[in-house]
Amino acid sequence: MNSIIENNINKKPISFELSKKTCVRKKSLTHDLTWAHYRNNNEHLSYVNNKQHTLSMYLTGGYNTFRTDINANKGAPGKFCLMPKDADSQWQVGDTQEFMHLYFDDTYIKRLALRVFDIDPRTIDLPELTFTEDLGLEALFRHNMAKANWHTNDMQLALEQVTDTILISMLQRMGNKQIKSPLKGGLSPKICVVVCDFIHANYQRQIYLAELADLAQLSEYHFCRMFKESLAQTPQEYLTNVRIEHVKHALSYSELKLADIALKVGFSNQSHMGRYFKKLIGVSPREFRRQG
Repeated sequence: MNSIIENNINKKPISFELSKKTCVRKKSLTHDLTWAHYRNNNEHLSYVNNKQHTLSMYLTGGYNTFRTDINANKGAPGKFCLMPKDADSQWQVGDTQEFMHLYFDDTYIKRLALRVFDIDPRTIDLPELTFTEDLGLEALFRHNMAKANWHTNDMQLALEQVTDTILISMLQRMGNKQIKSPLKGGLSPKICVVVCDFIHANYQRQIYLAELADLAQLSEYHFCRMFKESLAQTPQEYLTNVRIEHVKHALSYSELKLADIALKVGFSNQSHMGRYFKKLIGVSPREFRRQG
């Protein structure tokens, strides 16, 4: 162990946010997904996730970087770390290294698991991983994200697709090992199907909470709580996502004006549609149509 590292370990760690790291570039795809590319060296850091999960990979360096709060391997190019939300860790950073962070919301990964694998969101419990290897994920990070231009408008959708592929790959490699048990609360699978089918059949009009609660034979309060446990989103968020999917289809396969699309799928006006579309998709409806 060289003298710089030894001296740093004896010092109180500083938070990652206040460290002398350099942010090479950063890109928020949506309010749920953000990428960041960093560079730093020779620091004793503490890292606390209090908002989102973090999946990181070392691009260069990291050979003398290790955790000081647990016994674990040292870093290296291609090594991954997964720090779930609310995880707390301490690190000694060695010589100059570059790494990328993917920040993603808990609700986003749960919805993705539900949509792609039909996995109950309540079973998703991300593990803490330190310096693991995954050649498939490394290829996605290096060739599809590290080499991409993050700031050209025509790359937005491609970056989102790669990001989803990365998170899906991460879930596949986890398998069912991180299932929480026993499962409690939530709507029954049968009621979930009934409620979701109703929303898909009536998304073009105003849907009232009382209607959905009646289908589930629950009070409005208990229905909202059970719905969110089962689907990792509120009924209104689910309805909005359904509408946005129809907006995407209309933008791709029709020449309808934006104002007409907004009314057709249940939004009160074009501005209302545009605000939610940009929040969830990362680009405006007009830009999405242009890219498509």
